[in-house]
Amino acid sequence: MKKFLFKSTGVFMAVILLLAQTQSLSAKKIVSSFPDIDESVFILDEEALNQEMQELNALDHYVSTHEGTTYDDLVTSGSELIANISDEAAPMGMAGPDDPLGIPAFWWGCVLSWVGILIVYLIAEDDRSGQTKKALWGCLVGTGVWVVFYALYAVLLVESSNL
Repeated sequence: MKKFLFKSTGVFMAVILLLAQTQSLSAKKIVSSFPDIDESVFILDEEALNQEMQELNALDHYVSTHEGTTYDDLVTSGSELIANISDEAAPMGMAGPDDPLGIPAFWWGCVLSWVGILIVYLIAEDDRSGQTKKALWGCLVGTGVWVVFYALYAVLLVESSNL
């Protein structure tokens, strides 16, 4: 029995090898064309960087020479130094320090549903009720997306069975 298994396995592997060689010889060559990559975007242009940072450098120099100056002082005096500079630490409301584990509470609720709400409730320290409400809204939105998805799936399933 053992000889039979070895011989049949050997024959099977030889046939597979023959088929693989035949397929590789008869297959068309694959021509892969990669788009040209502009490598200049990865090279640091220090001169352009210094030009963009001139306003910030001027503000830094002013603050370092006038100790005790704050952003609010410059706003009230109408300083030209802060004309194009914002005081927001996280632009467009991105993850602030009050987000649980750095992830917005909405996404905790949207992705993890009631488990996300529970995690936000247990982790949030400063604004527990506000963060929990955001997680609840995320849970409702996530549930709504799944309901719409399954409703469309059911409609398509019924239509395909009627054909």
